[in-house]
Amino acid sequence: MGNGPPRRIQCYHPAPRKPASCRSRPDRDAPPVDPAGRAGAISPGRRGLGRHRGHMDQALSDVTVLDLGQVIAMPFCTMLLADMGARVIKVESRERGQERVSLGIKRRRNGVEERVPAAQYRDRNKLGITLELKTPRGVELFKELVCRSDVVTENFSVGTLERLGLGYEDLKVVKPDIIYASITAFGQDGPYAAQRGYDMLAQAISGYMSITGFPDHPPTRSGQSISDYYAGMLCAFSIVSALHYRQRTGHGQRIDLALLDSLLIALDNLGERYTVGGEILTRAGNVSFGGSSSGVYPTTDGHVAIAAGASDAVWRRFCEIIGRSDLTTDAGFATAAARRDRRDQVAAIIQGWTSARSKAEVVKTLSTGGVPAAPVNNVAEMVADPQVQAREMFVELDHPTYGRLKTTGTPLKLSETPGRVKWLAPIPGEHNKEVFVDLLGHSLDELAQWKAEGVI
Repeated sequence: MGNGPPRRIQCYHPAPRKPASCRSRPDRDAPPVDPAGRAGAISPGRRGLGRHRGHMDQALSDVTVLDLGQVIAMPFCTMLLADMGARVIKVESRERGQERVSLGIKRRRNGVEERVPAAQYRDRNKLGITLELKTPRGVELFKELVCRSDVVTENFSVGTLERLGLGYEDLKVVKPDIIYASITAFGQDGPYAAQRGYDMLAQAISGYMSITGFPDHPPTRSGQSISDYYAGMLCAFSIVSALHYRQRTGHGQRIDLALLDSLLIALDNLGERYTVGGEILTRAGNVSFGGSSSGVYPTTDGHVAIAAGASDAVWRRFCEIIGRSDLTTDAGFATAAARRDRRDQVAAIIQGWTSARSKAEVVKTLSTGGVPAAPVNNVAEMVADPQVQAREMFVELDHPTYGRLKTTGTPLKLSETPGRVKWLAPIPGEHNKEVFVDLLGHSLDELAQWKAEGVI
């Protein structure tokens, strides 16, 4: 098979699916569940289809996702699906794959400097293939993969895949019940749809930056690309919802997620404060908009976060702890409303007490006394935090190229079907043989020819 004109591919016209209880086993090429797949060391030699088959007891283990995601939002979405057992096939061009690997974290191992790809956790548990979608054969192979998939995910600019003949309407012809999920900055419609956009722009337009920072400082971007992660989580939820709908009806659908939209629903009631009450909130530093005695305060060795004003009862406990019970009967401090009018004075009182003590002492004293408090950790302190360790939010795995690596664990703690970190990110094209030969049934000779032609 050369790189000539592609043949027309059409999978089937589906009927509504039977409920899961009516099916004897998942409609997949995997063997029955192997209970031994629940445990055992993570072997660097088992990072592909065989490893996936060893985890067919997970919630999404009968779901296949064809992932064109890049950077953060969509890779994070499909990471969540893969943690829950979905077979996620990461599709990238050779150029994009090499770029992903080159943007790594510098480290020294055995006296040699190397770069470890930075997004090991976002692409974990995925199969990695290379495929050039700008070639006719690449498009044909992608459509063959669509026939074996439940979901296609992408976060290109609006219209990119349509120009390649791989938009939702194109793929719906190939597989009518396909679920096609897109994440863009501003959505598929509206006056901004065609504009390229990133998290910072979403934070700016949403008003999020206008309420972040201190009153005497400019609007501030959040410390992370929060809209990417919000959109990724919402997209994962939408995909699972669409799968549930398809199971009942047999119908696929298009999912349209926007970074901007995902931030707007995370602004709590700030929108309603304006639309209902005409109030425009602005930056308040570390003080919550509704609170007066909560904030970040200095200690002898760093900072602590204290929610002393969570309620008047908590405030009274705090005053007793610091030896200022007089404040509980002082009309200027006894109620939340009064304390809001004296925020600077309240902050000075709290800071006067914390600044003479260590983080550990402040947190232990307040927590024991029923006042919510926590240390402000840096990254090293966060990794070592006993609660983070107890929740197994960092795990170590073997990588065939980079050796033993510690990476972020999964937050998905389900009693019967928990999320799992099974292997780290694939190297570009690591699973080409398993996907194109073992899954699609092509020959090794075809694989070699496509590689020579730049198709894979």
